[in-house]
Amino acid sequence: MSSQPRSFSAQMSSGGSSLRALTYQDTYTCPVCCHGELSVLTLTDAFACSFCRHIFTANLESQSLQMLDSVQPMVWFWTGQRWRKNGRIEGHAVVVVWMFALAIACLPAVLVLLSNYMFPPIDGGGINQFSLIWTMATLLAHAGIVLWLIAEHYQWPWYVTTKIRFSRWAGDSWVGGS
Repeated sequence: MSSQPRSFSAQMSSGGSSLRALTYQDTYTCPVCCHGELSVLTLTDAFACSFCRHIFTANLESQSLQMLDSVQPMVWFWTGQRWRKNGRIEGHAVVVVWMFALAIACLPAVLVLLSNYMFPPIDGGGINQFSLIWTMATLLAHAGIVLWLIAEHYQWPWYVTTKIRFSRWAGDSWVGGS
């Protein structure tokens, strides 16, 4: 089975006049950050985003883009109006990643909780509440790390936009402070 969509010229002839083909002469919304515009890089057959600065190669025959500056191959197909992410997902790999993420988030908190119950504090005062607070802090910290890694992997548009805006803000504050 192929993950390639049917011919774009067939979609154009049956779809109507509002659809436009992917060409090097036009600009498009970036599929990664959804804020910048994709335009062709001078003297190349590649697109670049004006906001997130990702570089893409285009396959005009299949109406698709592939991000070049990423570890994992990310492909989007142009429907004539918007981008559609490649739907091919390896099911076993996704289950393993999410199980590993759950283990990273929960296992340290469970270990802290078990140590608190196996070795309780000598006085029964406020220390016991501190151990529960420490367990919750451990869970939240590890869950935050897991969410960050998952957002880095999936490159959600809201995450990419926030990351770029934060880096520009931090860069401006460092430049202005010196």
